[in-house]
Amino acid sequence: MQDAATGAPIKGASVTFVKEDLSKSWTATTSDSGRYRRELPEGRYTCIATHSGYIMHSSSSTVEVRAPYTKRVGGAGGIVREITISDERSRVVDINMNARPTTVLLVTTSLLSTTPQLDGAFSRYAEVVSRKDGLSARYVVLDSEECRAQYGARLGDSHTWREIRDVLSIITGRTGPCYIILLGGPSVVPVPTVVNIDGRPWYLPADGWYIDFDGNGVVDEGFAISRMPDISTASSAIVSALDSASDIHEAGGFGMVPEMRLSTQCWYPPPVGLGDACRDDAPICGRCYATPPYGVCDDCDRRAEMFSSISASDYIFFMGHGSPQSFSTNEMLAIFRVENVEDVDLQSHHPLISGFVSCNTGELYNDQASFATEFLRAGAAAFIARTTEEGTPNYFAEKFEPYLKGGSPSGRYRVGDALSELMRETILRKGNSERRITMQLCMYGDPTLKRMRYELTVPAAIAGASISRR
Repeated sequence: MQDAATGAPIKGASVTFVKEDLSKSWTATTSDSGRYRRELPEGRYTCIATHSGYIMHSSSSTVEVRAPYTKRVGGAGGIVREITISDERSRVVDINMNARPTTVLLVTTSLLSTTPQLDGAFSRYAEVVSRKDGLSARYVVLDSEECRAQYGARLGDSHTWREIRDVLSIITGRTGPCYIILLGGPSVVPVPTVVNIDGRPWYLPADGWYIDFDGNGVVDEGFAISRMPDISTASSAIVSALDSASDIHEAGGFGMVPEMRLSTQCWYPPPVGLGDACRDDAPICGRCYATPPYGVCDDCDRRAEMFSSISASDYIFFMGHGSPQSFSTNEMLAIFRVENVEDVDLQSHHPLISGFVSCNTGELYNDQASFATEFLRAGAAAFIARTTEEGTPNYFAEKFEPYLKGGSPSGRYRVGDALSELMRETILRKGNSERRITMQLCMYGDPTLKRMRYELTVPAAIAGASISRR
């Protein structure tokens, strides 16, 4: 395996061969020389290659493996001879991978209320990501004449998501693969809601449809999309999100230690939960907090302790039932409500928040607050959630945190890369039956953020924000 531009070998890449019927897969890791080897049973396979520093590669055609063997056949006069059916003992599958994109498009429409604060936040963000990460941030108003002049396309109807996707397709045809951040809520940039898959309409609100340029129900390689939303056409929450992203890039990344996991029950199987690891009445089990007594219900007598733990955490994982305004237990007792965001401090640590186990927590409203708007307004690095009750893909749940933490040979993924590539890989590994539960996954915040390389205990005061390195 090698870098497509330089020809340099790629170390630590994961190469997976998936059987054509999706029944089984085999994985190998590339060595210092970029080589890999894997024995496979006879059959036909698709190939998937992943690495934190490179765009995911997935083969468009199958690789056929034939076992070497001979066969004895009878001929004229009773003569028996051996013929070779296949003498293939190995196959070489060369893979070229392209480096991650460096372009970040901050996309909106003229419906967004622009302010000097927004202009200043974008200018600072563009300067910081360029200096710290080598990224080029561009601000694009899709229905402006500037967009037409620069990219040869201009949005005509700001309320039509398919037209927005078409314009984005033209723009990214110029830029190549990139990170896309939608600025504004549904009143500014609509959330795709009803899509047609295999001739059937699906209600599946998700921004992932914007980077499914070929319309096959799978996000395209090389793209990651997120949103910085606000209420109605306002932009104050977007300013906060850009400022938080700038602080985190300046600090070298977000932290994931300490972490807090708010769980309704410990029986949820690993890796999301702990399995049958604690008693039914246990208030705390390792890093997994049973609720109540944690929570904001009338019987939750450790509310202040929970708020304090959230405020001191770099990574927060919510489980249980959900809505855009509440995380709840199986008995529908509230663990945490959107109004409780004001009760915690998300500015000191800029935590990454995951709610992708709970239903509907990623939905947005046109004109009222939701977790997505208020977590970012309060200072969270990002919020990962889902928008329907379809369930969470097991493969995604198993791999998402390790991708961020850098526990594999390929290193640490940017959060947007981890999300979009696992969405794509889940479907490639498991088939089209996974499209509904995969495409509902969404991200709010900056997709180019990643975990800091070293988490120290020395606090760093960055531009007026206190970020703890652990």
